[in-house]
Amino acid sequence: MKTAATPPSVTITRPADTGNGFDGRTQRYHHDLTGKLIRSEDEGLVTHWHYDEADRLTHRTVNGETAERWRYDERGWLTDISHISEGHRVAVYYGYDEKGRLTGERQTVHHPQTEALLWQHETRHAYNAQGLANRCIPDSLPAVEWLTYGSGYLAGMKLGDTPLVEYTRDRLHRETLRSFAVMNSPPLIPLPGSYRAST
Repeated sequence: MKTAATPPSVTITRPADTGNGFDGRTQRYHHDLTGKLIRSEDEGLVTHWHYDEADRLTHRTVNGETAERWRYDERGWLTDISHISEGHRVAVYYGYDEKGRLTGERQTVHHPQTEALLWQHETRHAYNAQGLANRCIPDSLPAVEWLTYGSGYLAGMKLGDTPLVEYTRDRLHRETLRSFAVMNSPPLIPLPGSYRAST
C-alpha cells in the first residue's frame, strides 16, 4: 500500500504585531509550491485548507474538525458554503443564470439534530439589458436599485420607490455633486446635543 508523500511547502511566519502590539500573537501560514494556503496556525488553532483537482477550495478543518465546506456544480460555479455555528448548520446557497451571473442567495439555518429548517432568507439579483447588476431584492423588503446610464455609470440609488442618492456628473462622467434624499421622519431617539422644549 502506497502512502501519499507530503508535498513540499513554504512556511511564512507573520507576527500579528511588530514588537509593541497588544497581544503578542504569532501566526504561521504554510503554502504549497503553487502558492495555495494549506495550513495556518494561530494561538493553538491549526487550520488545514483542502482543495479539489481543479484547485478549488472544498473544505477547511480546525484542530481536526470540519469548520467550513464549499461545493461547486459541474461548471465549476460555487453552489453553497456551509459551516457549524453553535451546533446549527448554517449555509448560503447561490443560483446563477445561463451567463454565470449571480441571480440569488439563500441563507439557511438548520436544527442540530433533525436538520429541520429553522430559518431562511433569500435575496434575488437582477441585471439590465447591458448585463450590469441593477437590482437586489431581499425577502419581505423593498428592492435596492442602482440607476445607471451609458456604459454603466452610476446615476443614483433607490430603496423601493424612494430615491436615496443621486449623482451629477460632468461630460467626462466625473462626479460633481452627490445629493442625498431628504428624510422627513423625526429621529426615534433624541440626537446628542438636542433639547426639548418643556411644557
